[in-house]
Amino acid sequence: MIYIDTNVIIAFIDELDPNHDRANKLLKTLKDDRVVSKLTLIELASVYSRAKLDEPLALAIYSVERIKAKIIDINFNEVLIQAFKLAPFLKLRTLDLLHVAMCKVIGAKLFVTFDKDIIAKANVIREIGIEIVTI
Repeated sequence: MIYIDTNVIIAFIDELDPNHDRANKLLKTLKDDRVVSKLTLIELASVYSRAKLDEPLALAIYSVERIKAKIIDINFNEVLIQAFKLAPFLKLRTLDLLHVAMCKVIGAKLFVTFDKDIIAKANVIREIGIEIVTI
């Protein structure tokens, strides 16, 4: 299972994003076992709302479909418990920590991101069984 971070989705969708070409190349290299969480949907809807786009949730769902990912249901209580366990080990910002915790809970082996803080912790995250993928 391949968990796709919000920043990769936004970079893929927004042709003016400085990481658009990177997102295109990266997504072309991945298998179709792509997933996102409802937290990703919230982040996307928030970005689209701040950009004053109509129907931000519909755009978020469309964006997920465009990258050929599935929205998975995750028990958020399990994610929070996992995040509490990982917090002292990973020392990431809250949303980053929650995404990594979601990967752990669902058993995702790959986490695709452009987030510099997560990439900087790639070796530590690898120790918990998740490989960080970026270009």
